[in-house]
Amino acid sequence: MGYFEAVGAELKKSWWNAVVVVVFTIARLIFGWDWFKAGLEKLSWLSNGKANSAGMIQGMVKNLQHSHGADPLHLNNLLVWFANHLFLTMTGLTDFLVVAFEILIGVFVFFGFGFIYTMVAALFLNLQYATAGSANNFGYLVTDIVWFKFPSYASLIGIDGYIRHRRGQNLLGPAGKATRKLSEGRDEGGRTSLPTGGRGGARA
Repeated sequence: MGYFEAVGAELKKSWWNAVVVVVFTIARLIFGWDWFKAGLEKLSWLSNGKANSAGMIQGMVKNLQHSHGADPLHLNNLLVWFANHLFLTMTGLTDFLVVAFEILIGVFVFFGFGFIYTMVAALFLNLQYATAGSANNFGYLVTDIVWFKFPSYASLIGIDGYIRHRRGQNLLGPAGKATRKLSEGRDEGGRTSLPTGGRGGARA
């Protein structure tokens, strides 16, 4: 059974799964394009000779230094140290990394490739942007966290889903080899019988 046939068979098993996959896929395409476009709009950072990311980083440092509340792991101090001793000392490289990562995240999200690792990178950048005062990144943070929890649903119709199919793994749910491949179990009439078990489902 081909990839698209396998995806169709998977979605027919549960209308709820089908809705989630469709909604996540549409949102993934929109978010991927937004990330890619944001990176393209910053391409001028690579040639204008300015420390374009410095202002954003300094805003993040200021907000963290004036934050109140429990921070038992001292993450705020850690971020401030990295900002002052790493990012602000090599603003040219930081500008390049911001542009490159935004473009790469956009491409990878759009095509559903390396999804878990891409969400880690997206979470990191969105956290920095939100801390610097960009309020619209809170919506991205929530979406990143949800997708990080259910990556197989967001990337089923994508490169990751195709790779899982080629490897005979579960298309949805936890990663791992499927108990029974969809291409197995033909009846006497030559029709393919769907598996009755072994598919990993999402767990709360």
